[in-house]
Amino acid sequence: MDQELIDRIIRTPQFWVAAGALGIAVWGAWFTWRRDRWKGRILTPAQVQELVAAGDDPLIWDSRKPAHRKRNPETPKGALVVPLEQIPERLRARAGNARFQELRTAEVVVFDETLDRATLAARLLQAEGMRNVALLAGGLKAWRAAGLPTQPLNEEDAP
Repeated sequence: MDQELIDRIIRTPQFWVAAGALGIAVWGAWFTWRRDRWKGRILTPAQVQELVAAGDDPLIWDSRKPAHRKRNPETPKGALVVPLEQIPERLRARAGNARFQELRTAEVVVFDETLDRATLAARLLQAEGMRNVALLAGGLKAWRAAGLPTQPLNEEDAP
């Protein structure tokens, strides 16, 4: 390209509008990535089993969508199945329950099909007062790959 063409392009308002839009898009993507990143603990299935062996009884929280549960109709043994979209409603309905109050200090390990959904579910749990929330690295696939026990979904959990 010759210098005259470059100078003409740089002097057009459309160039600066496009450059500004690109800059805003890049900043927005970076800001969203930084904001949505999970800054808490991420546990492997082996680490969850170590917690169980140490006497802790972590609550494994399956927050998958009904469609994902239909594709993989099993969950880690003893997991609580509450979809991400139902977390606030279900927790607020049980807020006065004494057993629910015990969950506020319990170890909770959340998993979903994607890390983004698991992160959102974990943040919702924290917003509802849960103190010890972690994510399960690799989700159900990693749980099965580690050879850990699973169970079929209950009738009420099935989509």
